[in-house]
Amino acid sequence: MSLFSENKPPKPLAEKLRPTAMDEVLGQDEAKRMLSGFVDQGEMPSIVLWGPPGSGKTTLSRLMANLLGWEGRSLNATSASVKDIRDLAAEARQTWVQMERRTLLFIDEIHRLNKAQQDVLLPIVEAGTVILAGSTTENPFFSLNQALRSRVQLIRLSPLEPEIIKAGLERAGKSMEVTLDNEAVDWVAERVSGDLRLAYTVLESATYMARGQGRGVTLADVSLCLTQTQLAGDRKGDNHYDLASAYQKSLRGSDANAAVYYLARFLEMGEDPRFIARRLLVTAAEDVGNADPNAFLIASNAFRAVEVLGMPECRIPLSQATIYVAEAPKSNESVTAIGKATAYIQNHALEPIPTHLRDAHYKGAASLGHGVDYIYTHNNPKQSQKFLPAKAEMEHFVKPAGGRPEPAKVENEALDWLTDTLRERFGDQSFELDAEALAAEIKWPEARLRKALNQLVQRKKLAFKRVFHLT
Repeated sequence: MSLFSENKPPKPLAEKLRPTAMDEVLGQDEAKRMLSGFVDQGEMPSIVLWGPPGSGKTTLSRLMANLLGWEGRSLNATSASVKDIRDLAAEARQTWVQMERRTLLFIDEIHRLNKAQQDVLLPIVEAGTVILAGSTTENPFFSLNQALRSRVQLIRLSPLEPEIIKAGLERAGKSMEVTLDNEAVDWVAERVSGDLRLAYTVLESATYMARGQGRGVTLADVSLCLTQTQLAGDRKGDNHYDLASAYQKSLRGSDANAAVYYLARFLEMGEDPRFIARRLLVTAAEDVGNADPNAFLIASNAFRAVEVLGMPECRIPLSQATIYVAEAPKSNESVTAIGKATAYIQNHALEPIPTHLRDAHYKGAASLGHGVDYIYTHNNPKQSQKFLPAKAEMEHFVKPAGGRPEPAKVENEALDWLTDTLRERFGDQSFELDAEALAAEIKWPEARLRKALNQLVQRKKLAFKRVFHLT
C-alpha cells in the first residue's frame, strides 16, 4: 500500500460549485447564447474571453471542451514556455490522427504571453491544430498582438450584478448546509464588484468561523473576511485607463462631484498619486488654459505637495486641486492652437524667418539685413509689424485677442449712471478707487465695473494717472 493516499484534497468552494452545464452558469447571457450556438453546431472558432475576475471565463472555457466532447488541455501563461506550447500542439495533432478528436487549449491570463509565445501560437491556431480558448482580465486590443487578435473571436464578459451574486451565495449556502443572514448576503453582493469567486471565498471563510460556534453566517462574519470593497482592475490593467478617462472627462465637464469620486477610487486602488497629479496638470493646461491660469498653478502646487507629503496627506491637496480645476472656466485653445500650428508646419514647406526678426547680435548680421526695420515694441507699442512668414500670414492658430473674445461693452445708460454716481461722490477731485468695494456697493459684478471704467477712459470721460479724475 502506498504511503500516500491517492485521494485528492478537498476542493475550494468556488471549485466545488463550478457549473457542469451551460444553464448552471450565472449571468453572461449574451456569451452563453453565442457559445451554446457553437455547441449546437459541434464546432467553435478560437476565442478569447475578456472580463473581470470571477466573471466566468475559466468556467465557460472548461464547459466548451466537455459539451463538445473534445480533448481539453490547459496552460498558464505565467509559467508556460514556447516548448510547452509546441509540445501540446504535437500532442493535439497526434490525438486527431489517432482518434479524430479535436483539442481545446485553454490559456489562462493569455495577456501574459510574450511576443515569442504569441508568435508560436499563430500557425497552430491558423492551422486548426488546436482550438484556442484564452482568458484575460486586460483589454486584448492592448495586450494581444494584432495578428493573434485577428484569429480569435473576442467575447466580452461583464461584472456580475449584485442580484446574480446573491443567487450564487444562496446556492453556495445550500451546498455547505449553512444558514445565511440576508443582511450578510446583501453586504457581500454589493462589495465584491461582480466577482463571484471572491464572494464564494468570503462565504467559505465566514462559514468556517460560524460552524465553530454552531450557528449561521452573520454580517459580522463576512465583514471580518472582507475588510473593504473590492475594487475592479489594477494599476496597469484596462480599468486603470478607463478610470483615468472618467476622471479627466469629469474635470473637463466641470463636475467636481464626479471628479472627487473618481479621485477617491484612484487612491483606494493604490494608484500612484503622481499619476493623478499629472492628469490634473494636463487638464489644467488643455481644458482650462488661459480661461483661468491659476488652475495650472494650483495643479502644479498639488503635484509638488504629492512629492513632499506622500500618502495619505497628499490626498487633501489633490482633492483641493481637483475641485478647483473642475469648477474653473474652460478653454481648450492652448491645445487646439498648438495642434493647428503643428499641422500647418507638417503640411507646408518651411519658409525663411522674416529678415527683420532674425538674430542681429553678431558681427556681420546687419550686412545680411538681419534686424533691419525691426520695430522695438516697447518704444512703439501702437506701430504694427509682421511676425509670420509671408505664406502663413493668413493663418489663424490663435483667435484674435489672445483667444479671448472682446469684452462686452457696457451700455451707454449704465455708463452715464456710473459717471453721475462718481461725480456726486468725488466731484472734480482726483480720487483713488477700490473697484471691489464699489462693485459690491452698487451691486455690479466687479468685471462689469472694470469694463465700464475702461470705456470711460477710452471715451476721455475719465482720466487715469495713478488716480482717477473726472474730466
